[in-house]
Amino acid sequence: MNPIAIVTTPDDTLNVRSTPNGEIVDILGDGTQVEISGDSVNIEGEIWTPIGINRWVAAKYLTLIDAEILAIPGAKIISTQTEEQIGGGLQVYQTKLLDNIGTIINTVRCVSGRIGQQIPSDISGSQTPLPFGIYTFDAPGIVEDAPGEFGGVWSAITPTFPTERAGLGVHYDPSALLSVSETGTSGCLATPTIEEREIMTTFILEYQPTHLIVKKPENQD
Repeated sequence: MNPIAIVTTPDDTLNVRSTPNGEIVDILGDGTQVEISGDSVNIEGEIWTPIGINRWVAAKYLTLIDAEILAIPGAKIISTQTEEQIGGGLQVYQTKLLDNIGTIINTVRCVSGRIGQQIPSDISGSQTPLPFGIYTFDAPGIVEDAPGEFGGVWSAITPTFPTERAGLGVHYDPSALLSVSETGTSGCLATPTIEEREIMTTFILEYQPTHLIVKKPENQD
């Protein structure tokens, strides 16, 4: 099976060319799912990837997605830990919101765990980020009202793998950017701004995702 990728050009489109850096033959929108049909080539320092016969795109605008993840039925959220930090030491999780056919509807940032404790762990009460793996939403399409540091929103999730971590969910962290004792989460996944909270909430309500996939940084195995 050929690798699957998603066009990643926020607020823009991607040109499809007949040859690497050749004539434009098509335009793809941000979030479009494509199949990589062969080996990439380097032309004058630019990497070009084939996505069909006489169809080439710039590789830097593609995000590879595990076919097994895309095969999970229903809408889903894919959150990848990055090296970027906010709030005085919280690693950013680039979080893609995908509909049931694999199109990226939107992308937000998330955080997890506390400052100084940014290595995911299976240990209960560790206040580290939630472990990498696949989680299911307890009630797809439901966003509960939650006070205080939950930022007014709560969608519970359950790991599909053995771990001591429990009581996890997706919410908003109103202290994410403040660098105080409450900055970050005790292990949940949280959006760091009100704008991103609203994007996440709207997606959960409208698309009713069934799974959350939390991934290692792209440069790690």
